[in-house]
Amino acid sequence: MVFEVGSMEEKPAGEEAVSQQGQMSRRRFLKYAGVGAAVAVGAGALGYGALQYFSTPARPRLQWWGVGTGNPERWDGLGDEVDFTDAAWDPVPVLNKMRSDGRNIYDVISNAGTLDDPLFTDGSIVDFNPEEVLPSWSKIYPELRTNNPTITVQSTGQIVGVPIVQNGDSVAMLVDQIWPGATQPGQGGDSYGLLFDDQFNGKTAMESSWACAVYKVANYLQRNSIDTISNLEMLSSDDLAKIKTFMLAQKSAGQFKTFWTGWNTAVNLLATNEVVAMDTWEPVVFALRTQDPPINAWYMAPKEGYYLWNIPIYLTPRGQNVTKDRCMHLMEWTLQGWYGARITTIRGYLTATPDAITYAQENPNAGGGPYDSAFVQSRHTLVKAKFSDNVSVYGNQAPPNIAEYQDTWTQITA
Repeated sequence: MVFEVGSMEEKPAGEEAVSQQGQMSRRRFLKYAGVGAAVAVGAGALGYGALQYFSTPARPRLQWWGVGTGNPERWDGLGDEVDFTDAAWDPVPVLNKMRSDGRNIYDVISNAGTLDDPLFTDGSIVDFNPEEVLPSWSKIYPELRTNNPTITVQSTGQIVGVPIVQNGDSVAMLVDQIWPGATQPGQGGDSYGLLFDDQFNGKTAMESSWACAVYKVANYLQRNSIDTISNLEMLSSDDLAKIKTFMLAQKSAGQFKTFWTGWNTAVNLLATNEVVAMDTWEPVVFALRTQDPPINAWYMAPKEGYYLWNIPIYLTPRGQNVTKDRCMHLMEWTLQGWYGARITTIRGYLTATPDAITYAQENPNAGGGPYDSAFVQSRHTLVKAKFSDNVSVYGNQAPPNIAEYQDTWTQITA
């Protein structure tokens, strides 16, 4: 089966964010928020963590194809050389590329979790026993290692991925506009219903891509008994029809200012008060809080649950047959302290082990820091809770009826 390319957008990685002073990089926003992009040489681990590799004509650079969110942009302490090529946050071109020649080009790939089943079925990724080859596997947070549908094949339980970056998505809110005089969200600030509140008609927005947005709508309808959704993690034709009916009614009533695309647009819509609540990525809130003057933006803790996503790193047939030791070494490195502290610092997302916190504590001034260990720890604590709240759900990014998903959301956003 060959899918047609959709329009899903990559998770934010190094986008340009809008400030009142002009263009400012998202990394600088996070740095001004007290989470500077500190870098340092990571300590090696036992086993694969202690190996050193250097590229030669006979040993070319490792090829990693992945969503930019997982790209550390430096390779301190790895002892190997890597070419990281950005991939879209879109199952369609990823599956098609891997079916054609990607499995023979790339050593490892990383993309939306829940792609593991079709990738494994296609023979585009291979399984392995991480407990035997990755010393840090046992350190992975239980919230990520246990019952994680993005690293195991559903039908067999075979492990095919290592979790590297994850978060739960919801809604950005402007407190001063929604709850004047308050310092934090008030009534209604814990529900996706805020997006559909006619008090803010024309002042809310949703993403033009279905990837995250459609699951938030599904959660809202089901958790509030507005309609019955049969499976919140994999929507049926009937589920999608109910979502379309609801969303088209909201759209016809003028509820949405726009269906947004792109980092700059997301930040700017809120920074200019064109919208007061928006389905978006959490780093948008960090960007707003570092405006001059700061904007009192909050990220919703929705009672209906977050949309959970996870980006694992997968081993390809080429990685298995040609560069396996080096790939295992790279995977082990992503579980260690430097990578974890680096990704949490520059992205604000959860990495896989508490070594990120320890590294930040022990190396606060390393490599152009400082690392803010309190920030790293707070982000890990907050995001881990999203993965164990028994309400939030993973939404399948490569469902069998993906064409219906795309068609449904296209009709809504057109």
